[in-house]
Amino acid sequence: MKRRMTYYYTVIVLSISFVLFGKAFYAYAAENKTITKGVFIDEVDVSGMTTEEAEEAVDEFVNELRKKELIIRVDENSVTTTLGDLGYSYKLNNVIEQALELGTTGNLIKRYKDLKDVAYEGITYPLEFYLDEYSVRELVSTKVSEFNKEPVNATVSINKGKLVYTDHILGKKVDVEATVLNIVDIITNSWDRDNIVLDAYMEDVVPIYTRDVVELCNTILGSFTTEYADSAEGRAANLANGARLINNTVLYPGEIFSGYEHLAPFTAKNGYFVAGAYSKGKVIDSVGGGACQVTTTLYNAALEAELEIVQRHEHSMTISYVNLSRDAAIAGTYKDLKFKNNTDVPILIQAYTKGRKITFNIWGHETRDTENRRIEYVTRILSETAPPPDVVEEDPTKPVTYKKVTQSAHTGYKTELYKVVYENDIEVSRTLVNKSYYAPAPRYITVGTKKVDETPEPEGADNADDDVDEQDNKSDATQDDTDVSDEQYEDDIYWDPEWDEEGPEDE
Repeated sequence: MKRRMTYYYTVIVLSISFVLFGKAFYAYAAENKTITKGVFIDEVDVSGMTTEEAEEAVDEFVNELRKKELIIRVDENSVTTTLGDLGYSYKLNNVIEQALELGTTGNLIKRYKDLKDVAYEGITYPLEFYLDEYSVRELVSTKVSEFNKEPVNATVSINKGKLVYTDHILGKKVDVEATVLNIVDIITNSWDRDNIVLDAYMEDVVPIYTRDVVELCNTILGSFTTEYADSAEGRAANLANGARLINNTVLYPGEIFSGYEHLAPFTAKNGYFVAGAYSKGKVIDSVGGGACQVTTTLYNAALEAELEIVQRHEHSMTISYVNLSRDAAIAGTYKDLKFKNNTDVPILIQAYTKGRKITFNIWGHETRDTENRRIEYVTRILSETAPPPDVVEEDPTKPVTYKKVTQSAHTGYKTELYKVVYENDIEVSRTLVNKSYYAPAPRYITVGTKKVDETPEPEGADNADDDVDEQDNKSDATQDDTDVSDEQYEDDIYWDPEWDEEGPEDE
């Protein structure tokens, strides 16, 4: 009986305690609206905090996380940023409200149990973190991808008459999507809250032209040779220098060759000498004279290879080393030779001089029918214009007996060049390649005007005057026959004064 009374007493006391304690705590929490002890939001202890205090504490915590660094490595290089720069932030959702409700909902026993559990074990509410994926992708696709390594095509050159091939080199490229997904996954799911160091995902990049493709460049598609036997040493040296500058040029499919880009600048430092060139209708000495024979020879090799001619200009007057319409002048930046590799395989331009001849060979992959098909280039003369009258120029420093032809006359022409294709020796097509105009030019003669002092005639020289006259006539005839090679008289019929700054038209 006594035990039963003790039990009832204990139950009554506990019930009263639950009621009193629960009501007291509830009243306290309702009045102060603070979070009970043992509550964490992520790593932030928000025990005893109001809503505003908890929000501020969480915000400070996340701001510290935003200062953490993300280091992305690409081989020996790296890109460093902060999580804040990547838009790292969080969502509270309703965790503070949930924390405030602990011990304030349910019956008295549940409230008491919740409070005891929290005080003893604690409780943690998670934060929802996120990144600005656009910012991450922009970082990877720009700054990280700056360390991509471009692949290197295989190439070909010629050395001592033999073709030499080099291997291609694989490139390295950042896999942007895989790297972005890895960054987002680490930061949002498995981050240890320290600075992050990770490697970018890389993938191999195979070049377009691997060695097996480049090795198909093994046949001469077109070849052409011109002579310069009568050229002065300076001009001959310029042709050799031009061949050196162009030799072993590789042109991949779709690329365009420019003679100017390979030959310029026309300076002594670039290996050129003074030689004849034409400016404003006159023959002058110019550094680089003779370069036009380089481009002309290459033009004809490109025609034989049936490459696409992008740009070509005729000389202003006729030249001697190729037929009409088969020349290609170069001058300043306004006259250039350009052609395109319109084949599927890289081509190699071989150039050399030997025995006062310059030769260009264009190597590539032969796909034409070389047994039953052949091509021929035919010049058609549309009109011919005789040279204008001689131009006589006086030189007061020379005696009146002096007479010299300083520039030979040139006949003018209008011409066309046609490409004729034969199959089994039967013409199957005739295509216009170019139209050319060569200006007529007068002969320039320089005569002396300086008078010679008269001297007394010796006795017995009755026929002296006749002898002198005859001698003068012989002298005049000799001087009249003096000429300069046609190769040195090249100008531009449509000369623009601004072109003077570009330099003369090299022959």
